[in-house]
Amino acid sequence: MVLVAAALLAACSSTTPNMKTEANARMEMGVNYLRQNNSPAAMKELTKASELDPGNPEIVMVLGLAYQSRGDYKNAEKYFRRAIDMKRDYSDAHNNLGYLLSLQGRGKEAIREYEAAVGNVLYQTPEVGYTNMGEEYRRLKDSRKAEEMYRKAISFNSGYAAAYRGLASVQSGKNQWTDAAKTLGQCTASAPEFWPCWMDLGAVQLRLGKKKEALASFRRVLAGSKDPALRQKAADYVNLLQSQLR
Repeated sequence: MVLVAAALLAACSSTTPNMKTEANARMEMGVNYLRQNNSPAAMKELTKASELDPGNPEIVMVLGLAYQSRGDYKNAEKYFRRAIDMKRDYSDAHNNLGYLLSLQGRGKEAIREYEAAVGNVLYQTPEVGYTNMGEEYRRLKDSRKAEEMYRKAISFNSGYAAAYRGLASVQSGKNQWTDAAKTLGQCTASAPEFWPCWMDLGAVQLRLGKKKEALASFRRVLAGSKDPALRQKAADYVNLLQSQLR
């Protein structure tokens, strides 16, 4: 272990400012390629970035995301854990590792990683970690804990639509349709262009027998969303409700 640490220290000390600058630029290119679902190009840039700046835990973590995008969960986990070993309080790496473990059905392990993420007071996006924890508790059918996590997420970021959707899903699962409608109304008010919330709101309004309100919600989706699948689903509801309201 001493030899490994010495080798890493030597590698870090030989990384010049210009190398760090190029490494960061290549990492950004890698991230952009990942967003475009171009995994081979992403891996090429990120591997080069890691060679230029081997002591950078952010590059190591993004390499984990690249492996995850390829379905290589084994290597993704290896890189996430390596990033955490390099920076113990690395909340983003803990959160990403938690999500990866969740994908593999390792729920309790995932929750521990989310807890580590949100336990860092310097974590800039705790709403993400809390929402992911809520999702995991919901999968584990612990609605009380799930609701608690979603509410914590909203308390940190009142505009985080995913937390509202999760909370509304828990409420709907308990047949608390009025509460779910209220939650989704808060979602559409806080994030008016997050169209899945409008779809969910329309479905809950329909469940409450409020057909005119539901029709208005689905029309909002048609007017604003550019997602073909979402638009088609909204159009089907609009056609159905228009025929019923004639």
